[in-house]
Amino acid sequence: MSALFSDPSWRRGATLLSGETIEVDANSNPIAGRDIVGQVKIFQDVNPSTGAMNSNRLVYCVAARYTGSNGLTSADAGKVIVFSDSAPLTEFDDASMADADNTNLTEGKAYGVLDEYIPEGVTVRTNDIVWVVAKGPCTVQKLTGAGNDIAAGAVVEISATDGKVQDGADVVGLVLGQCLATAGTAATTARINLHNAMI
Repeated sequence: MSALFSDPSWRRGATLLSGETIEVDANSNPIAGRDIVGQVKIFQDVNPSTGAMNSNRLVYCVAARYTGSNGLTSADAGKVIVFSDSAPLTEFDDASMADADNTNLTEGKAYGVLDEYIPEGVTVRTNDIVWVVAKGPCTVQKLTGAGNDIAAGAVVEISATDGKVQDGADVVGLVLGQCLATAGTAATTARINLHNAMI
């Protein structure tokens, strides 16, 4: 059986090294997960905490190493990230969400959506490995306030704000995907079908 279809090493909503010591070698390079980083795995579109089925579609995720120092939490879940230039589709850091803008995306840089199921109380630590959605249905953070509703079926693009998305009616950059359900002005997230030619 292809590795693509083999069982993932851990479930969404968690990290590979959750609760474990993250060891590094003599050059300060992390040891654990070297054989996993960059792997693409396929998940059913299911909430891992509740078991609720969101759709019958498949979600393609990349195992990516977080190399930043601030730590990521549930407040970052569902943000669009741009992968590191030096390690596309394998690493990202604290600047990754700020760098997720139309310029970087239209230049062809690899991007994805940070696992939307990271729960409160869980921190993605430096050199830990987390799932990043590369393609398929996912929940993304969106801009709120007047004029920031996204209708079902509308195209979605990246905003200029910290990895969040907005309606793409006046698209000036890359279309990230299509909105699957109406997300009103007060909604902090939107459910989209993420398009991506990176995998």
